[in-house]
Amino acid sequence: KRVNDTILENRPELEGKKRAMKKLFREIMYCRFMYGILPKEYFIYRFDLLSHEGRKTFVTRSNKYKYYKKFNSKSYAEFLNRKTETVRKFGEFYHRDVLCVYDEDEFDAFCEFIKKHPRFIYKPAQDYGGHGIKIYNAELYESPEDLFSIIVFNGACVCEELIVQGQEIAQFHPDSVNTVRIVTYRSDDGVAHTQWCFLRMGAGGSHTDNMSAGGISALIDFDTGIIIDCGRDYKGDRFVFHPDTGVQFVGFKIPRWDEVKEMVQKLANVLPQVRFVGWDLAYTENGWVFVEGNAQPQCVAPQITAYNGKLGTYRAMDEIYMRENEAAAKEV
Repeated sequence: KRVNDTILENRPELEGKKRAMKKLFREIMYCRFMYGILPKEYFIYRFDLLSHEGRKTFVTRSNKYKYYKKFNSKSYAEFLNRKTETVRKFGEFYHRDVLCVYDEDEFDAFCEFIKKHPRFIYKPAQDYGGHGIKIYNAELYESPEDLFSIIVFNGACVCEELIVQGQEIAQFHPDSVNTVRIVTYRSDDGVAHTQWCFLRMGAGGSHTDNMSAGGISALIDFDTGIIIDCGRDYKGDRFVFHPDTGVQFVGFKIPRWDEVKEMVQKLANVLPQVRFVGWDLAYTENGWVFVEGNAQPQCVAPQITAYNGKLGTYRAMDEIYMRENEAAAKEV
């Protein structure tokens, strides 16, 4: 049933056409078995337009996890998976006030925090994909105790000073904190090799920039910091201009790009045991700040551009990993 729902969501003209529905259902099931894709990935990556050779080049939810497991130490990846641990390791890169809340013992610190930042962003310790994130306004509650009881009830979390975007990036979609995602692979010599990077922004008044929540992404050339392709959403729709603000994507140069490059190199060396990471940075009037790191970075945005599969990129990283492990074994 869920497959049929996905088909009708993407191909509503097939409603009531049993023969066509059955044919497409079989095609999707074949691709799921052959290439390990989910039904929605069939439409996102336009597998209907691709040959067998083209389809084999795509990273899917079924074939990517073996690389994450190989490249990233599970225990060290927890520093990125748990927001409270991320603050401990990467605190110097936040450039804003952040409070980790574990239990009632943080009440006094919480009171001091909301005196400075009555409006703040709340993130559950194990948030993923923007789920559970909320903006609270302490002035709307009768007492700090009332608000704190809500915060503590939901478990460990971080409370962050709100990021005030620089106008250059905010102009794409002012209602969301628009971020740059840079995906890197750190080799044993300490160099962070950029695999791809893109600007992520909200759409339709959404407060999140995630593609899974309706956001738009646009690929950036890492060497120059210039957007080199149209914006795309999770359905693969193509935008020359942002649909809400009319700001053009292609040709836009990300401000202070050298700072981004420098920060990414530093971030990648904080946890050398976690080689493959997607780093999210936000731009403020005072420069770039760290938002979060993802030890299992999604590969949707770079792959929906011109139906460009990235499995070869993963395999190239794997070759580096294998060479370095063989070299290390010889030294023992």
